[in-house]
Amino acid sequence: MHILLVNDDGIHSPGLRLLAQALHGTGRQVTVVAPDRERSAVGHGITLRDPLFVQGFDWEGIPAYSCSGTPADCTQLGLMALTRDSVDLVVSGPNRGLNLAGDLQYSGTVAAALEGAKKGRKAMALSAPREADQAVVARVFLRLLDQLEVEQDVAHMLNINVPALPYQEIKGVRWAPQGSSLWLGGYEERRAPDGRRYFWCTSGPCRSEEAESDFSLLQAGYVTVTPLTYQMTHREVFPGRELTL
Repeated sequence: MHILLVNDDGIHSPGLRLLAQALHGTGRQVTVVAPDRERSAVGHGITLRDPLFVQGFDWEGIPAYSCSGTPADCTQLGLMALTRDSVDLVVSGPNRGLNLAGDLQYSGTVAAALEGAKKGRKAMALSAPREADQAVVARVFLRLLDQLEVEQDVAHMLNINVPALPYQEIKGVRWAPQGSSLWLGGYEERRAPDGRRYFWCTSGPCRSEEAESDFSLLQAGYVTVTPLTYQMTHREVFPGRELTL
């Protein structure tokens, strides 16, 4: 299996290299393409009118590249320009920060995986809280990957979130629907030294009251696995009425 490993935390993220080495150690072929700096919360943007600068690295036999673009750019470059062999699976992460519920539309991690799905590859996104032990996150992911039948179990992509717990204290794994959450942050007005007015985004806690969702199950101590798709049509709610001109 050839895995394209991407992220939005950047090429220097310790968790990225740890996961690359763990996957490589299982005999899987791994290619890494990651942003040259942190690109969190950039969503699914791609670069159209600026050049994409790439620098290569050798991570003890693992080809790795930094890219000046977005996480979705990294997936596109990895699939279309930087890999010689066909890629079987796109893995995005591990992200330092959860990607749950209403956060998914902002997530560069999820976008990088969805870009792989759009290109016809099976894909997975992996996230955990910032305080999580990255070795535990990698161990959980390898355990799941060994159990999944990728061709059967992944239609487009899976979004995986791991709680910040010791491995032995994680309660289990649950398939979970995407929940909805309300961001409680805001904007703090400030003044620059030259007197210009600006606003600083203040992060706040998220609130979700849904039971059995990715958000609530993660808080309860479970690893959550959520199937996602890049197709946005809400087919279940087409109105029955006919419209005319």
